[in-house]
Amino acid sequence: MGGARELADEVARAARSYLGGCSRDPRVIAALARVDRAVFLPPAERSGAYIDAPLPIGGGQTCSQPGMVAFMLDLLRLEPGLRVLEVGAGSGWAATVAAELVKPGGFVCACEILPGLAAALAERFAGRRDIGVVAGDGSLGLPELPPWDRIFLSAGVRRGFDPERLVERLAPGGILLYPETLGALVRVTLDPRAPGGRRVDSWEGVRFVPLRGANS
Repeated sequence: MGGARELADEVARAARSYLGGCSRDPRVIAALARVDRAVFLPPAERSGAYIDAPLPIGGGQTCSQPGMVAFMLDLLRLEPGLRVLEVGAGSGWAATVAAELVKPGGFVCACEILPGLAAALAERFAGRRDIGVVAGDGSLGLPELPPWDRIFLSAGVRRGFDPERLVERLAPGGILLYPETLGALVRVTLDPRAPGGRRVDSWEGVRFVPLRGANS
């Protein structure tokens, strides 16, 4: 895990020059250090596993930049016992780091619409009780399942996206986090003390591969 530890340290060092300009939660950095990014990448890309950069995983998709993943997981305020939905799970690396942060008692659902990537996720997480896989369109928040404490999108939304369709899938006090394909990272927090019962924050300067699905 030496490479994973080095990557986590690099992400921590770079945090103050990245988007929000603040340090990362030590729990997030520790979780990064426990999950080896290399095993989630195609063999041809593993030499770049410990560099703070996005890497291709096939199907026109990427394993997101570690610094961005750390920033997003920090903004989600993950705690033990929470139920989390990741839409556009790709390689499953971010879902695995998230699962570290909701232990004990938490659960992460990794949803992926591309059949090849979804099949690889199902194989990778077979037998795990803290991570489940749904193959299909998660852009509506999987309404057939109970509400989520946290929902985050690992692909960028476009003009057709309606955040309300996912906000209505949140449990009380829940958080929705989604990026635009080119623009802002947006966090919606359900908070009864805020006007309209929610608080919206955003951070400019992100770029993501496009989200696929009915609500994209």
